[in-house]
Amino acid sequence: MNPSESREMELFRELTGIPRPSGHLDRIGAYLKAFAAGRDLDCREDGAGNILISRPGKGRAIVLQGHQDMVANSLGDFDFVSQPLSITESDGWVSADGTTLGADDGAGMAIMLCALEDPSLEGIPIECLFTADEEIGLIGASKMSSDWLEGRELINIDSEDGGEIIVGSAGSTDIRAAFSQERVRCCGKICRLTVSGLLGGHSAMEIGSGRANAISVAAKFVAGITGARLISASAGAAPNIIPMRCEIQFVARDDPRETFAKYSGAVRAEFAESDPGMALFLWVADGCASAWPEQFTGRFFEALLSCPNGPLECDSRGLRTSSNLAMISDDGKELTVVAKPRSSDPSELDSLIGRIEGIFGSMGAETSHSEVFPPWLEPEDSRLVGQAVSAYRKVYGKEPRVACTHGGLESSTIKSKHPGMSAVSVGPTIIGAHTPGERMSLESLCMTKRFVFELVRGIHSFGDGD
Repeated sequence: MNPSESREMELFRELTGIPRPSGHLDRIGAYLKAFAAGRDLDCREDGAGNILISRPGKGRAIVLQGHQDMVANSLGDFDFVSQPLSITESDGWVSADGTTLGADDGAGMAIMLCALEDPSLEGIPIECLFTADEEIGLIGASKMSSDWLEGRELINIDSEDGGEIIVGSAGSTDIRAAFSQERVRCCGKICRLTVSGLLGGHSAMEIGSGRANAISVAAKFVAGITGARLISASAGAAPNIIPMRCEIQFVARDDPRETFAKYSGAVRAEFAESDPGMALFLWVADGCASAWPEQFTGRFFEALLSCPNGPLECDSRGLRTSSNLAMISDDGKELTVVAKPRSSDPSELDSLIGRIEGIFGSMGAETSHSEVFPPWLEPEDSRLVGQAVSAYRKVYGKEPRVACTHGGLESSTIKSKHPGMSAVSVGPTIIGAHTPGERMSLESLCMTKRFVFELVRGIHSFGDGD
C-alpha cells in the first residue's frame, strides 16, 4: 500500500487539523472521546486531562502511550490555539507550512488509534494512554493516578528514529531564575539588538550539534558594551527548544555600531556551517528610556554567560549531561530566565541543578525548579526489550539499535507509578522536531505501526504468568 493512503496517515492528517498546543487540549480531548464513543470503547479522563481508552480482550493488558500536545513554533505569526496546520506531502515526507508539524506526538497518537480499531488485534486487551501537556514538563504523566493502568508492559510511541528501540532516557527539570530591580530613567544611545534565523532544534536531540544559541550570541555582544543598561529582553519559545531568536534593548553611553560590525562578522563566520541563516541587526538612536541600573545589567549578563549551556558530559552511550539556556521573558517588573538541564545520571543532574541555581542566585535572582523527572533505564535482561528486538527483526529484516535517548520520556514517570512495569520507546523517523522544519517519513510511520502491532502480539503471547 502507498504509505500516503494508509489508515495511520489518514488519522495523522485528521490530528493535524485539530489545534493542540500545550495548555490548550480541549479540542483534541473531544476528538479522542468521540473516537472512543463511536467504537463503544471505554474512555476515562482524569483531572490532569489524561485520557485512557481501553480495548477489551483476554489475557495480559498492553499499554500504548503517547501525548496529546505539540510544540507551537512557527516562522511567522500563527495562532496554534485556533488554526489547523497546513501540511504538505512530497517525496515520501510530510511537513507543515512554516510551523511545527506535531508529528511529536501526532504520529504516536495515530498509531494508537489504529490499534484501538484494527481487526488484526481483536481479542488483545489494549490500554491507550493519551497524556496531557508533555511538552511543557510531563505534566499529565506526573499527575496521573498510580492505579490507572492494569498493563505492566508499556510501549511509549514518542521516539524519533525508526531504526532504534529506546530503553532509557535522561532525567530533567526546568530552572527559573527571576531578577527584580528598580528601573531608572537614563539617556544615551538607545539600542535594539536582534538575533534571528537560527536553526534551533530539540534541546536534547540537537544540543550536541554545534548550533548557535540566540541568547548566548546576543548576551556576548551586550556584555562587552561598557556601561550598558538593559531596557528589556526576550528570547526562546519553550524550555526544550534551543532558542532561535533573541531581542535585547539597552542604553549605551557610546555608539556601538563599529563594535557590532566586527562582532557580527565574527559570530556569523563561527556558525556559518551550523546556522547559515543567522541574521544580526542593531538599531541605534539617541534618546532616553527606563532601564535597569548599570550594576544590575552587568550581573545579569554575567549570569547568562556563566550558565552551563550545550553538551557537558559524554560516555560510551553518547551524551550524558547537557543544559539549554532556553528562554528570557520580561513583564516590566521581573526578568525571568529559564534553563533546562538534563542527565542520565541522577547525581550529575542534582549537581547541575545546584550549580545553575547557585550561579543565578549569587547574581541576585530568586531561583526555583519544577519537578525533577528521573532518568530511566531498562535492565539488560528485560523480557520486553528482548521481545521488541525479536519483533523488529521480523518486521524490518535487520537488527535494531538498542539505545538510550538524551531526551526526556514519560516512561520513567509512568513506570514509577506502576511497580513492576517495563517499558520501551519507539517511533517513526522525524527530522527537526520542535522546529518549523519538522518533517516525518511516511514509510517510517507505516513500518512503525507494523512493528508496534507485531510487538503487541508478541507481548500477548507471554501469557498471564510473569
